[in-house]
Amino acid sequence: MHFENLKIMLNKMGKFIILNKGKTNLAYRIRYGMGIVWNYFLYRATISDYFELRFFEKNGKEKQKYLTSKKGREFAEFVDPKDLFIKLCSKKEMYKELESFTKREQLYSEECIFEEFEEFARKHSEVLYKPDRADCGQGIEKWVFTNSNIKDLYTKFKEEPAVLDELVKQHSLLSELNPSSVNTIRIFTLVLESGECEIIGAALRIGKGNTIIDNYSAGGLVASIDIDTGIVVDDAEDAVGRRYPMHPVSKIKIKGFEVPNWSKILEFVKECAINYSLKYVAWDIAVCENECVLIEANPNGMANVIQIAGAGGRKAQFEELKKKIEKTRRESNGLL
Repeated sequence: MHFENLKIMLNKMGKFIILNKGKTNLAYRIRYGMGIVWNYFLYRATISDYFELRFFEKNGKEKQKYLTSKKGREFAEFVDPKDLFIKLCSKKEMYKELESFTKREQLYSEECIFEEFEEFARKHSEVLYKPDRADCGQGIEKWVFTNSNIKDLYTKFKEEPAVLDELVKQHSLLSELNPSSVNTIRIFTLVLESGECEIIGAALRIGKGNTIIDNYSAGGLVASIDIDTGIVVDDAEDAVGRRYPMHPVSKIKIKGFEVPNWSKILEFVKECAINYSLKYVAWDIAVCENECVLIEANPNGMANVIQIAGAGGRKAQFEELKKKIEKTRRESNGLL
């Protein structure tokens, strides 16, 4: 098991080095490998943190400003019960609880019989297949139904827990950025004990090329959004910190892009947040012409996407939020 973890780490490091430097060699692997180990012990930074947050070029004072993935996980576990967190890592459980906000049809492999699958396929010729507990866009496929493949796809659907998701038609302005993917808004929220919903940060996620997903970890781009205006504040970045003033395919300028229907988005995500069991969530919202649609609610959404592309570190912000929660809990227990 430890050997497999080491192998995964080395492969991931090699991938990041090639993306960032254009090549890899023994000298690069030793240099970055030592940096990864050192930063893990000092800042609890994972390999992804090390490259995504560009710790390899930051000094100690700068690194202290960032909420690394391990610290983010600790925050999530402080806010929400672990058993609830584990339960809602299931897409099926998440979608069922938030059914009124998804605004589309879905099928669950564990409950579906062939007749239901066939009817769904006749109604929706193209759908997204999503493994139930995968994250970072892993395993997502676009399925196109034909008369000849329905039985084969049903067999595959029943192999493991999964969800079939009706496609969403996004707003034309977002489609122009990258038409092959639904380009979502990632918004982090925290619902306090008082019921108040705090918007922590937001980012625009944009697919790149012919990909069907906009996930940052799967080659997509991230751009920081001003939560007061809905306007992108800086160039986009990818997972190794390469900057994109324009989208590489559509050539649309990223900085200054105004997300349509921003006030509706904030109103919608707050409504989602106060009606969900988990209190700390990273929401993926699709913006349509006249409404917003929930794509996913991510427990323990890693905060890297709201700390890059000009956003800066948010460790202090999360520490203040933790203090608010602690104070409210003491008050509710009669300790203040």
